[in-house]
Amino acid sequence: MKNPFNQTNPLKLVEEPGKKKASSRVAKNRLAYKGISRIDSDHNHTHGWYVRIRQDGKVKSKFFSDRKYGGISKALMKARRYYRKQMEHLFQKTLGAIPDKIPDRVIVTKNKNNNTGVIGVQRIERTNPGGSLYRAYRVCWTGQDGKARTKFFS
Repeated sequence: MKNPFNQTNPLKLVEEPGKKKASSRVAKNRLAYKGISRIDSDHNHTHGWYVRIRQDGKVKSKFFSDRKYGGISKALMKARRYYRKQMEHLFQKTLGAIPDKIPDRVIVTKNKNNNTGVIGVQRIERTNPGGSLYRAYRVCWTGQDGKARTKFFS
């Protein structure tokens, strides 16, 4: 049996003639988009973009096929537009308004760390240097510069 590894670079596999490579034409050079994943399955003939949005403990998803939408770029454009519209709807429903810029770090649903029911506000217990325990509130938000900010109130 022939050694499957390249002699000059032992970590690089040598391609066998006649074998098809996995489709990775976009995966290597594409930017990452929050909530959008690339699906390339030659076995199932499935190629496209998969959008997932978690809302109220449920996952809402939709698949954008390359074939149906006229190619990789057009399918991605449709997927991004769909994601944006769903996020705007979610912000409108949750916050009552759509922010100018939708930051990646915003939590728009209640989770296990949110015990106040208000997005960005959390009740916590802290220990001061003397060892006594006290309760405080932690407020998190995104500043005008797009950076995450945190402030504690006790």
